[in-house]
Amino acid sequence: MVVAQLAFRAWALYPSWFYADDYRLVGQARDSSLGVDYLTRPYDSQFMPVGRLLAWVVGRADHLDWHLAASMSLGLQALASVACLWMLVVVFGRRWQILLPLGVYLSSAMTMPALMWWAAALNQLPLQAVFFAAVATWTAYLRGRRFRWIALTMLVLGVGLLCYVKTLLVFVVLAYVAVAYFSSGGVLRRPWTAVRRYWPAALAGLGVGGAFLVYYVTQVPQIVATGEAPVAGALARSMLGRALVVGMLGGPWRWDDFNPPVGIADPPSAAVAASWVFVVVAAILLVLLRRRTGRAWLLLLAYAGAAYVLLLTTRAQIVGGTLGLEYRYLTDTVCVLVLCVGLATMSVPGAVESSEPRTRTRPRWLATRASGLVPTVALIVLLVVSGSISSVRYVLIWHHDNPGADFVTTASRGLAGHGTVDLADEPLPAEVMSGLTAPYDRSGLFVPLFADNVRFPEVSSRLAVLDKDGSPHDAVIRPNVVSGPGPVPGCGWQVANGSTTVPLEGGAGFEDTWLRIGYLASAADSMSVRVGDLTVDASVSRGLGNIFVRAPFGTSSVTLEAPRDGATVCVDTIEVGPPEPGDPL
Repeated sequence: MVVAQLAFRAWALYPSWFYADDYRLVGQARDSSLGVDYLTRPYDSQFMPVGRLLAWVVGRADHLDWHLAASMSLGLQALASVACLWMLVVVFGRRWQILLPLGVYLSSAMTMPALMWWAAALNQLPLQAVFFAAVATWTAYLRGRRFRWIALTMLVLGVGLLCYVKTLLVFVVLAYVAVAYFSSGGVLRRPWTAVRRYWPAALAGLGVGGAFLVYYVTQVPQIVATGEAPVAGALARSMLGRALVVGMLGGPWRWDDFNPPVGIADPPSAAVAASWVFVVVAAILLVLLRRRTGRAWLLLLAYAGAAYVLLLTTRAQIVGGTLGLEYRYLTDTVCVLVLCVGLATMSVPGAVESSEPRTRTRPRWLATRASGLVPTVALIVLLVVSGSISSVRYVLIWHHDNPGADFVTTASRGLAGHGTVDLADEPLPAEVMSGLTAPYDRSGLFVPLFADNVRFPEVSSRLAVLDKDGSPHDAVIRPNVVSGPGPVPGCGWQVANGSTTVPLEGGAGFEDTWLRIGYLASAADSMSVRVGDLTVDASVSRGLGNIFVRAPFGTSSVTLEAPRDGATVCVDTIEVGPPEPGDPL
C-alpha cells in the first residue's frame, strides 16, 4: 500500500511545476548565503529553517529545477508514509485492522494540496512524519518509561519545530494520549496522575515547547486578527461542516478551480449530507460495539477546533470564510484522524484504559455483521478508491492548468537564442504571481530564475517586454505624454553643443513608465540623458535609432547632453508611457 501510494504521488508530482510562493523561496535562496541569518529568517510568519535549507538546495541549480523539488517532496512523503505505518504497528500491534487507518492516510485527498504546492509541502510533509514518529516514540515511553524514548521524542519534536509551528499541537496530542489512555481516575484526577507518573517527560516537553514558543512569539512577526461573527460562522460551515466531513470519507469528489492550479473543495450538497449521516451512524455503531470510543472522537474534534481557531484568527479575516474549503489548513488533521480511527476501533497494548469490545450490552446480530475481515476490507477499498478519485481530479488541475508553468515555458523558449535581452522590469500577470507576493511579482526578480540571458537596465537601445503569455516582444510605448515639436526645422530638438532640455507638458505621472527618445544621429557616439534625479549614459548609432530610459515618477522634462565625440543628434519625438508588446523578438 505504501509503495502504491508513492507510485501514484510520483505520477502526480513530476509532471507538475512550481507555483507562487515557490518562486519567492527559490529567489530568496539564490540571493542568500547559507547561514543562521538565512535559515532563521521567517517567511510570511513561518519559522521554517528546514524548509529554508531545502529551498537553498533547489536554489543552487542553474535554472528552476522542478524535478529536484519534486524528488524532495516525494522523499518527505515516503518518510511520512513509513512513519504512519510504524506508528500504527507500535501503538496497536501487528494486526490486519491497522490497514483501515493506514488506507485513510495513504489515499486521503485532504493531503494533496499540501503535496502539490511545494512551498506548503516543505512545512506540511515534515509535520506529518513528525506527528507519526512522535506518537510512536511517545507510546513506547508510556509503556516502559525509559528515558531514551523521552530523548527520542523530544528530538523528533525539535525537528518538527524547525519545520512548522503547528508542531506545538503535537505536544498537546501526546499529553492527551498520556492522560486519556495511560492514566486512570476521574476527569480532574487523571491529569495529576499522568504528571506524577510521567513527570520527566512533562518537564522535557514544557522545556522544549516553552522555549520555542517564547522564541516564536518574540522573534517571528505574527498574522493575527480579531475574529468576527460573520467570518466565524462562514468559516465553521465551510471548514468543519463541509470540507472536513467529506474529506474524512475520501471526498470532496469535486473541486472548484477558479484560481488554478490551486483547487478548493466543492463537494455536492447531497454528498455532504450523506457524509454526515455516515459519520453519525458509524459513531453510534462503534459505541454499541466498543467501550471508550468517545475519547478518540473528542481528540479529533479538539484538534479540528484548534485548526479552525488558528485559521479564524489569522488568514480567514483577510480572505474570508470560504478559506475553510482549502485543505492545506486541514492537512495535519488527517494524521489525527488516522490515530483516532485506530484508538476507536482497536485496543492499545499496555494502556491503562483503551477501546475494547463490549461483551454483554452489544447486540449479537450487530457484532456478527459489523466485525470481521470482510466488512473491514470492504470499507478500506471504498475509502481508498474514493480518496484516489478525488486525488486524481485534483492533480489534473495542476497538470493541465498552471498559468505559471505555461508562462515560464513560453518565456524560456522565446528568450533562447537571442543573446542578451534587455527586459523592462514590469508586474507579472496576476495569475502567474499575485501582487501579494511583491516584489517577487515583477519580471526583474522572476525571469532570472529560469533565464540567464536577460538584464533589466535603466537605459537600452532595444527594450523588450513579455506579453501576458510570456512571449518576448520588442517594446513600444503607449504614450501618455508626447514632447512638442522642436525649434530646429528639419531636426526638431538638436543636441550638438552643451545641453538641450525637452519639456514634457504635464509630466509622466505614472509608475512603470519609460521614455522612448527617437533620434537621427550623424555618427555613432554616446551622450548623457538626465530625467529628474536619474542620469544615464546612452549609446547612439549612426542613422535612425531609439533610446529607452526608465522614467522616474512625475517626470516633467528630459535634458540631453551633447555627444562626447561631436556627433550631431536630432531628436524628433519623446514618448512617455508604459511599454507594451510590439513585434515578436
